[in-house]
Amino acid sequence: MLDLNERLAASVAAHPRRTAVWAGSQRLTYAELDEAVQRAASVLDAAGIRAGTRVALQLPPGPELMVVLLAVLRSGAAYVPLDPAEPGHRMKLILDDARPMAIVDGGAVGTAVTDTTRLRILDAAARSAAPADPLDRTAYIIYTSGTTGVPKGVPVSHRNVGALLHSTDEHFDFRADDRWLLFHAVTFDFSVWEIWGALAHGAALCVPERWSVMEPRAAARLIADEGITVLNQTPSAFAAVSAELLRSAPDNALRYVVFGGERLLPASLRSWAERIGLNRVALVNLYGITEVTVHATLHRLTDRDLKGTESVIGAPLSGFAAQVVDERDQPAARGELLLAGPQVVGGYLNRPELDEHRFVLRDGRRYYRSGDIVERGPDGLLRYLGRTDDQVKVRGYRIELSEVEHALSSVPGVAASCALTLPDGHGGLLLAGTYSTADGAVLTTRQVRATLRTALPLHMVPTKLKQVPALPRTANGKVDRAALRDAWDGPN
Repeated sequence: MLDLNERLAASVAAHPRRTAVWAGSQRLTYAELDEAVQRAASVLDAAGIRAGTRVALQLPPGPELMVVLLAVLRSGAAYVPLDPAEPGHRMKLILDDARPMAIVDGGAVGTAVTDTTRLRILDAAARSAAPADPLDRTAYIIYTSGTTGVPKGVPVSHRNVGALLHSTDEHFDFRADDRWLLFHAVTFDFSVWEIWGALAHGAALCVPERWSVMEPRAAARLIADEGITVLNQTPSAFAAVSAELLRSAPDNALRYVVFGGERLLPASLRSWAERIGLNRVALVNLYGITEVTVHATLHRLTDRDLKGTESVIGAPLSGFAAQVVDERDQPAARGELLLAGPQVVGGYLNRPELDEHRFVLRDGRRYYRSGDIVERGPDGLLRYLGRTDDQVKVRGYRIELSEVEHALSSVPGVAASCALTLPDGHGGLLLAGTYSTADGAVLTTRQVRATLRTALPLHMVPTKLKQVPALPRTANGKVDRAALRDAWDGPN
């Protein structure tokens, strides 16, 4: 198995003149990218960045970000991506926990790394022993939300990412003439798949200079104009992007649309499949979690899937062992999904109490408790049902929000939906549902409620319903529940 630096070196050797990274008029061939990375790595080396150190990256999207990220890896260090728009208190929590030796940003003070970036030393003593084998060194640390409000760091090694690439290669026909889009921020681990899916195969990676590409019309225009062939999306993002593509550029160059990050419901894809079909553009659902290195199971969607209502996440990637256990931790057809294999990380950063709870030994193997509820069907494939912590109590009833969303997304005409709770004004909660349609057609709340009453018990039918043009999303492309709550204004 090759580490990430060796994978990039192999692509440089095989495709020196091919475009590696581009943004607008800025283009770097693999040879030019390699030279830029080496120059930046030399600056890092002179500043003492070595294996066992961490470097925080607080940079906007663009080729410079990619050069610095790859230079950090070449130095043997790990990168810690930071969102430039991160609230100050959360930024401090991350920096205090990760203890990076240095930070690279666009500030005016510091040592120049590239034409537009600067290196600032934060703590010259912040270093730890590094494994001798480069495969076992940490490549990056991504912070995920914590249930207590404290973000938790997930260190991921070169070996973990190598196992991801190896296990997915057998399912895809990725080529050097592919064009990938870095649709997601580097603070979201979907970006790791986008970056290395391209660079490890000698393909081109389009790195937008602004995250405004997340806006559906701009994204569709970029996908069409730049000839993107491999697109990675959260289902809620693609519901809007696909509508724009169907309207303005149905004859695009796409070969694959890969889904991840959220539950995928077939209803959101029916309009696309009716126009484009499933042969010209493969639709692939990849389920995973940061702690198991981006993706863990895979399912290529079929006509049968699109006629149903289940969110099929398929079978584990090669190397994974998957167990489904009930509340007593006994094997079951329906229950929590546990995963073991070479993509499972070594644990959280500085959180031994979480390690003890989330990483468990079973049958001599180390499993990660996903917190996701799945069901294994008669065909052996896994269906995603929701979260163990996705349960709320409304008027005394325990309700799974994912079950409400499933019913809401199954309403004819609904493309995307989100169920949530709102204060009822009397110290309790009421159930609310927000939805959008693929083509913007009006679907009255009366119509939606009437359909839901045929599919759900009365206590699970949302008290409030609202149609919106599109569901708001976070920088990671996931539905922004906080924004939905803030935007709710008046009864429906």
